[in-house]
Amino acid sequence: MSLQPISRVAINCILAKGGSGLEGDGCLYDLSAPDRRLSPQTQLRAGDYVKLRLWLPDEDSHMSVELAEVDWIDSHRLKVDLLSLSPEVRAKLHQFKASQRVTRSTHDTTTEHILIRF
Repeated sequence: MSLQPISRVAINCILAKGGSGLEGDGCLYDLSAPDRRLSPQTQLRAGDYVKLRLWLPDEDSHMSVELAEVDWIDSHRLKVDLLSLSPEVRAKLHQFKASQRVTRSTHDTTTEHILIRF
């Protein structure tokens, strides 16, 4: 029996239109705190696991990503690698990314990471 890492931080993120990949604006929440606010003591580091709730522009409902890993973080941005996606969420993210104006010449259709500003 394999154990999944426990995520104590959740990120709500609204994906942005017009990017060259998956990126958006987000808020971080501490799932272990009573008021869910991320305290200064809750340091998010590369390698930490998080949960994501993603909203596409102009949609009312969110998509859930139960497991993502922080790849890097700086003062107000982070990159997360999506580790556990349902087929439905994967398909929606592929469709959203394909609908964006890609400014680079690659044909990258992967959805394995998101750049989040917070």
